[in-house]
Amino acid sequence: MSKKLFPGLLMAVLFLRPLAAQVAFADVKFWIGSGTDTTLLVIDFNDGSTDSSYLWGYAYSGAQNGEDLLLAVAAADENLQVNIAGGFLNDVLYGQHEGIGGQPDYWSTWSGSDTASLVMNSGIATPLVDGEWFALSYTDFNPATVPGLPIPAFDPSSFAFSDVNQWFGSGSDSMALFIDFQLAGDSARLVFGYLFNDSVTAAQVLSDLDQNIPGLSVNAASFLNDISYNSWNGIGGAPNYWSTWSGTNVGNWFLNAGISTYVKDGELFGCSYTDFAPALRPQVPLGLRAIGLEPQLLPEIALYPNPSKGKAFLQVAGSHQLKIYNTAGVLKYSTDFKDRIELNLEAWQKGIYLLQIDGASQRLVLH
Repeated sequence: MSKKLFPGLLMAVLFLRPLAAQVAFADVKFWIGSGTDTTLLVIDFNDGSTDSSYLWGYAYSGAQNGEDLLLAVAAADENLQVNIAGGFLNDVLYGQHEGIGGQPDYWSTWSGSDTASLVMNSGIATPLVDGEWFALSYTDFNPATVPGLPIPAFDPSSFAFSDVNQWFGSGSDSMALFIDFQLAGDSARLVFGYLFNDSVTAAQVLSDLDQNIPGLSVNAASFLNDISYNSWNGIGGAPNYWSTWSGTNVGNWFLNAGISTYVKDGELFGCSYTDFAPALRPQVPLGLRAIGLEPQLLPEIALYPNPSKGKAFLQVAGSHQLKIYNTAGVLKYSTDFKDRIELNLEAWQKGIYLLQIDGASQRLVLH
């Protein structure tokens, strides 16, 4: 198996420059565990991509080693998989990246306090040191490649479709569009929900949002040039450019082929204004979970039968908006109703669904 170079915008390569600053504990976006000691985990796939090296933080107390660290982070981050056998690290997979032992290279392990001080250690049995790094590098050992400066991994659980409070379009499928202007203070971030059937191009989504959201302006034909929202502006070339991203959660973003990319049910599409040094991924808007609809005091909600075999009735006095999410937080259905509505869900997969009625929640079990 050869090393992979994942597709992305050509500009990502043209504008790529080495990072100038060192990584500090304050740069970590995703912390795992608890305790009085902390170690940074760095994993560098060395696959030629623009985002080959990632960073996590691990908090713990007492004696722990590299294997403890890797297993704890993999348990907390659904995008990370590690294959350890007999105390030896064979394989690591993260999002679109993979390092399979012997195909063609192997994993080396390193310890140190920063990039310049990393030295090879005795493997994943090496004890962790409070305040230092434990790093992995996929290498052919000719010579062994020192792990490069990482970018922070994002917590995939920091966003769910049920967090979105602005939805557009129509259909049975849903996606989320992220826009990150990457301005100082980390405040200029947006996310919108979009309903459709089967699949939709990001260009169509951006066009529809441009027409339906006051204050939003999108200039895009075959290429995404400019986005403005109220006082926030991202103008192509003045000084940065828009990168576009795909993912199934906010932890596995990867550069895609642009706004012609098709988006399917449950997927994310992101736009990030960046100088490509490195290309910056879209981040979750600050306080997203707090800006949704405030729970309201509603008259008594009647939902019956519950559990249901597919047909159920929802009754609550007055006019309301209903949204139904699956356990992954993906919006499956949205409608307005007055007083009473019949739900015909016979074709839906068995399981638990969350019904939101003007911010109030009710669970429905299909069996």
